[in-house]
Amino acid sequence: MSTDRLSDDPEQAMNPPPGSIQCTTISNVIIDDIVLWDGRTYMGTLGGSGSHAVVGMRTWNDAPLGLVGYLGDDAPEPFVAHLQRLGVSPDSLVHRAGLPTPRAWQLFEADGKRTEVFRTSLSEFVANQVRFDELNTDLKQSSGFHVQWGGSMEETTRLVRQLKMTNPSAVVVFEPIDDFLELDRVAWAPLLRECDVFLPNLEEAATLTGETSPADMATALLDWGADRVVIRMAEQGIWVQDKQGNRWQIPAVPTQVVDVTGAGNAFCGGLLAGLVEDLPFLETALRGLVGASFAIEQVGVPETLVPGSPEAFRRLNWARSQVRNME
Repeated sequence: MSTDRLSDDPEQAMNPPPGSIQCTTISNVIIDDIVLWDGRTYMGTLGGSGSHAVVGMRTWNDAPLGLVGYLGDDAPEPFVAHLQRLGVSPDSLVHRAGLPTPRAWQLFEADGKRTEVFRTSLSEFVANQVRFDELNTDLKQSSGFHVQWGGSMEETTRLVRQLKMTNPSAVVVFEPIDDFLELDRVAWAPLLRECDVFLPNLEEAATLTGETSPADMATALLDWGADRVVIRMAEQGIWVQDKQGNRWQIPAVPTQVVDVTGAGNAFCGGLLAGLVEDLPFLETALRGLVGASFAIEQVGVPETLVPGSPEAFRRLNWARSQVRNME
């Protein structure tokens, strides 16, 4: 099996803006086959947690973005061009010769519930995730990383430590994967201590802690070793809590919901974009909410985004006005 960097096609996409990479997602790119409850289908759509995290990052960050993931021989040709239009450096993607690109069904019910059916062998998918030693120098020197990656908890903790050893000033936010949800406090503690923000959704936090309220879930995860926690609650918004005792609840930014796939990933990307600017924790969470709002307005990933647009700031100001202090 050979590994090649994916080069850009100047005929298909603009080059990313000049400058160094500030935000990188270490996660994945997936081909999504979307089936809506009314029978409409959208086959071969750009998806994956990395692609959606880029939406949140690009909402605010105008530097080149890193998306660490692999594509196989069957990757649709427009995928790389699409990601470049969103500012992704093509050097962050890896081609795995002889392998298919990860693929999944996204099945929607009338009430908006989404079921993901992964079609790629999970063992193959995990075995071929991009490893730390495959990252180029620019990626390793990113100011911040969104990580949704894992073979074992030990390997993932080692990856985060390697990122921070290479760039001690970098911030790392972690979004859990399904395989880790049955692990206990002892298994989670080393990773949580390494990460700057832990970002589970409501169901994941409940599974991990056994608690029923967002406040109790966040408190438990802080006790496990996390420094800051955001619990993503879909249409209910977010619960934000830190070790200093600050607690906030903010509703989701209202918008026209078309496809909720990747909203949580986009939230993580928007929050990371705030962290690399060294903004206060609450402000980073608000930026995450705005990033998520742009992610759900169309099927799949937006074609382009203007960083720091007037509309992004309008939504940001709305979110600020809705913050509830829960101390």
